[in-house]
Amino acid sequence: MSTRRRGARAVREGAAVVYGLAALAAVVAPALIIDSTAAGGGVAPTWQALDLLAVSAVLGIGYGAVCYRRLRRQSTETRSRPNAWIAAIHALVALALLSSVLLAVVLHELGSLQAPLAGQEWTLLLLWGGLQLVAILVAEAVERGVFRWLTLPERRAAAGVASGPPAPAATVGDRDQRRT
Repeated sequence: MSTRRRGARAVREGAAVVYGLAALAAVVAPALIIDSTAAGGGVAPTWQALDLLAVSAVLGIGYGAVCYRRLRRQSTETRSRPNAWIAAIHALVALALLSSVLLAVVLHELGSLQAPLAGQEWTLLLLWGGLQLVAILVAEAVERGVFRWLTLPERRAAAGVASGPPAPAATVGDRDQRRT
């Protein structure tokens, strides 16, 4: 293997690692924000938010590993590396938005249930983990959908299917117009 190919492969591997870490950060960020907000506001000691951080870290590490493996595989097996990256960036944006906005909306709507949930940490942890899992699943669906949509013309061309309607047959009048 030439040094140029090894260098390109190392860049792809490094970029896939960075993308996996970015996916991990997008899942863990809401727990870190809640921890810093609670500690800064004097609401709770920082050790009480570690359970949310642990749930987010477990889900984030798992999803980060999935993202790394998928992006590494797509960037080496497919001919359309830019399409794989475009789909990955779309998924990362969806994950970042959903992991924070979905939690904020649901926790805001459950504001009246804060007193009953205060003594039941497992209920809150299950809610937190479930919402993070929903955000991960939606991000995965976005990635797969965008990648399939971007590679559809490529797959059609490989199968020999025309991407548009068939061209009309040339008539005698059309040939005469082309000559003039």
